Amino acid sequence: MKVAIYARVSTRKQDETNQLPRLRETATNRGYEIYREYTDEASSKDANRPGWKDLMADASEKKFDAILVTKLDRVMRSLVQLNITMVDLLTYGVRLICLDQGEIDPSTPMGKMQMQLIGAIAEWEREIIIQRTKEGIEAKRAKGVRLGRKKRDDISVETLAALRSIGKSWNDIAAELHVPKTTILRRKEAVAPISAGP
Repeated sequence: MKVAIYARVSTRKQDETNQLPRLRETATNRGYEIYREYTDEASSKDANRPGWKDLMADASEKKFDAILVTKLDRVMRSLVQLNITMVDLLTYGVRLICLDQGEIDPSTPMGKMQMQLIGAIAEWEREIIIQRTKEGIEAKRAKGVRLGRKKRDDISVETLAALRSIGKSWNDIAAELHVPKTTILRRKEAVAPISAGP
C-alpha cells in the first residue's frame, strides 16, 4: 500500500521531527510504500495550510492509498472542517490512518461515531487553549502590564543616551528595549549630543 505521511506543528516551539520518525518507522514496519512526506507549521483551524492543500490535491488524483498521521488533531481540530475532509477522502477512496487511534472509516457507523467523538474533543481542546490565552492576557492587563511593542514616545532620549554611553550599538538597544531599530534611529540625532557628554 502506498501512503502519504503528514506532520503538523502549530508553532516554532514544536517540532514535526518528533512525528516524522514515528510515521516513517510505522510505514516501514507495516510494509507501506511512502509516496511523499507533507508538513505544515500552522494552526489546525487553518484548512488552507500549504502542505495540507498539496496533500489533498494529490489525494484527489489518487496518488496514494492512505494518509498516515500520528493523531487526528494533526489533520483538523475543527469538527466542521474535519467532516468535510473525511467526506472528501471517502470520495477519493483514500483512507486515513492515525497511529494513536487506528484507521478511521467514516463509511461505517462506528467510524463516524469515532470521528465525531475524537473531533469534538480536539475542537474542545482548541477552544480551551484560546480561552486560557485570552484570560491570561486580560489578567496581565488588569495588573497594569502593557502588552505589545513599546511606542516611540515611551522611550526617553535619556535612556537611549545612557545605553549609547556604555557602548551599546543601535541593534543592541533595539533588542534590549524590544522595539524596531527604525524607532530608535528616529531619535539618533537627539541622542548624540547627550551621549557624547560635555
